[in-house]
Amino acid sequence: MGQELKTTMRMDGRILEGTALLETDSLIFRGDGASITVKFAEMHGVETSPGWLEIRCARGLLLFELGAKAEPWADRIKNPKALVDKLGVGEGKKVVVVGKLDEWIKADLAASGAKVAKSARGKDFDVAFLAVKKKADLDKIASTRELIHDTGGIWIVYPKGTEDPRERDVLIAGRTLGLVDNKQVKVDDALTAVRFVIPVALRKKKK
Repeated sequence: MGQELKTTMRMDGRILEGTALLETDSLIFRGDGASITVKFAEMHGVETSPGWLEIRCARGLLLFELGAKAEPWADRIKNPKALVDKLGVGEGKKVVVVGKLDEWIKADLAASGAKVAKSARGKDFDVAFLAVKKKADLDKIASTRELIHDTGGIWIVYPKGTEDPRERDVLIAGRTLGLVDNKQVKVDDALTAVRFVIPVALRKKKK
């Protein structure tokens, strides 16, 4: 989920009131009958002046009044996080994959320095990835939960905008098992991921 802020945007001599949303790879503005999405890759220039974010793109110069958020948003646009950073995977992390995760994602996980298991077996993993193609794949959440330690996390990776599964199906499946969803990440234009963790109250106390 991105950062959202009420703002004023200036474009083509017009002043528009609305909401700006900073996603992982794009900046979105909605308001006053206008809806604009600008991908980071489409931006020719990103600058700031006191309280303002200045974006140059094919639409021309877009000015967003963001106050103290102008500098942090500019930095995030110029230095976007890699997918593995957003997923909390890195050097030394024990990772397991359940199901058929896209090969490029598995390659990124391995390149991060994480210890990726060769099969979906074992226990006490830091992070588990469950690849969901259809709603029926959500039945594997229970067995996936058994693979992680109490403070580990389960990322459910599933297609966006489909009826099978729907986002609602994913959330209900995890919550029905008593898990808590605490983060959502855009994987690419076709996939999204939701992280589930075990509630603190249900974690085993260390002796």
